[in-house]
Amino acid sequence: MISESSVESFIDDEWYEKIVSFYNEKNILLSPFKKAYIKRRLYLRAIALNYHNIEDYYRYLKKSAEEYKIFEKILTINVSYFFRNWDTFSTIKEKVLPDIFKKKEQKGEKYIKILSIGCASGEEPYSLAIILKEYFPEEIKTFKPYILGIDFDSDSITFGRIGIFDEQRLIFTPDFLLKKYFVKIDNKRYEIKEEIKKMVILTQEDVFRKDLKKYWDIVLCRNMLIYIDIKTQEALLKKVYSICLNGSYLILGKSESLWGGLRNLFFPVFPKERIYVKKECL
Repeated sequence: MISESSVESFIDDEWYEKIVSFYNEKNILLSPFKKAYIKRRLYLRAIALNYHNIEDYYRYLKKSAEEYKIFEKILTINVSYFFRNWDTFSTIKEKVLPDIFKKKEQKGEKYIKILSIGCASGEEPYSLAIILKEYFPEEIKTFKPYILGIDFDSDSITFGRIGIFDEQRLIFTPDFLLKKYFVKIDNKRYEIKEEIKKMVILTQEDVFRKDLKKYWDIVLCRNMLIYIDIKTQEALLKKVYSICLNGSYLILGKSESLWGGLRNLFFPVFPKERIYVKKECL
């Protein structure tokens, strides 16, 4: 177990600021991430390369043509799973989606729009596509789904577009859904069927810099806030609020919650599952 004192003695605030400045010169922002998270990652990376002080690692970072890119990927690396936290997906299926379809019918609208922020390789948006296909086959004939997954890591997006996943990423997937919507291609890998793949758009985007369309019915931002600092959390959630339609839902990770003034933006409708509604509509 790596102690906080070990990390702090390895990289103090002065060296931390030098490295942040170096990344700024490369047009890569480390500031959205929590300082402790970045320091820990730097410590682990330097030790992995057999550098036992930050000065030597910093010299290597500056002269290497690839190291800063590698470390950027280490910061954002994210192994995700289909149907992670099944109770959350169950609530989406039983409560959230029926409510949205009802509102669409009342308003005469023809699309349901879902945004997955920090989607990694698309496991989350693909899971939602499967739920729509399996449990709402008639509704999606009337209300066409538009499901967008965005992630900072272009390699993860490319991987997700290919649609071949190892069995580890499917450990939470119910067997009947696995058999119905995936094709086993060898002992350890499955390919998601084309009927699901074509329901989802995966694209590389930096959510902190990208202007997003303002028409979402559901925004999922699960297990992302835990990696970014308070100021960036606030900016992100205010941005999410601005792009949500009235009556839309925000879904966070199970270990995340709203705080302070952010509670004025969204109302918890299913607090155990960290599911909120845009407060303006209540």
